[in-house]
Amino acid sequence: MKDDTTEVLMLCSWLTDAVGIYAVFGAFILGTAMPRGEFAQQVRDRIEFLTTGFLLPIFFVFSGLNTEVRLVNTPLLWAFTGLILAIAILGKGVACMLAAKMAGVNWRESATIGVLMNARGLMELIILNIGLEQGIITPTLFTIMVIMAILTTLMASPLVNLLLQGTAYEQSPEQSPA
Repeated sequence: MKDDTTEVLMLCSWLTDAVGIYAVFGAFILGTAMPRGEFAQQVRDRIEFLTTGFLLPIFFVFSGLNTEVRLVNTPLLWAFTGLILAIAILGKGVACMLAAKMAGVNWRESATIGVLMNARGLMELIILNIGLEQGIITPTLFTIMVIMAILTTLMASPLVNLLLQGTAYEQSPEQSPA
């Protein structure tokens, strides 16, 4: 098989960009349409280091440069930030936890599912950057939403570790990263 995985990915990204949709959506569409198997593994093997080791850090730096925490400068804006954070947790984390519980999953595993579903940092940042660039959201709202995305993402790991203590899923000390 000719190894043209990178070319297919770039073509899909270029096509969505050419029609006025962000290139990231071309990669997303390719990912959803990609049949599982050897070709998908080749794509992953060829681009994983580039995306996680180079492009992802650049994207986070870009997002950080667009974030102006000094814009959230009044008690009302900080209260609004707290409200947005609470709505985000309730709207996604608690909703997913309750959906898992209604599907018959026990409470601990339901809560773990809710916490993991609530960690939305990367996708949230992509959408927020597009909204900011297009003028759909203000720099202040962008900053508030970035704070929410960061906090919901950062809270996931300690909460999952807490929820998994004493279960078969708990990470043993020898599995922990050094």
